[in-house]
Amino acid sequence: MATHQPNCEICQRIAQCEAGTHAGLIAELDTGWAVLGDSQQFRGYSLLLCKTPATELHELPRGTRLRYLEEMAQLAEAVAKATGAHKLNYECLGNMVHHLHFHVFPRQASESQPKLPVWVQMHQAGSKEALASALEPARDGQLIASIRDALHKVRAGSE
Repeated sequence: MATHQPNCEICQRIAQCEAGTHAGLIAELDTGWAVLGDSQQFRGYSLLLCKTPATELHELPRGTRLRYLEEMAQLAEAVAKATGAHKLNYECLGNMVHHLHFHVFPRQASESQPKLPVWVQMHQAGSKEALASALEPARDGQLIASIRDALHKVRAGSE
């Protein structure tokens, strides 16, 4: 079974969140950090980085696991509200980075290939399209603020 890796990319991102230096920081939640994804090819693509360095969801204590899933759903609802998404895609893979994290992709009906999985549509790393859609704090600051505001409202309504 996969184990948590040394020099974990998610742990590094969490350290940036804790220091307030992560460019895509949306909010700290009880069980994780909500951040905007490095690529904004799918505008509003966000992640929930689990504070506990577990590799599998079932490794979390039951209460933490349920709270983490609730917070992932709250983030997804906020992303949907902030982006007007037609559909959301959720993924929890961990094949490359063995630290629990969820991806939330807002999908739009206007996409050229709305029924294809996101990973087969992602721009080639280093391409001009990938560079143009990379997280840009100046451009994406309002999006982060919109998701943060929606997340605050969602959480206030469910507490």
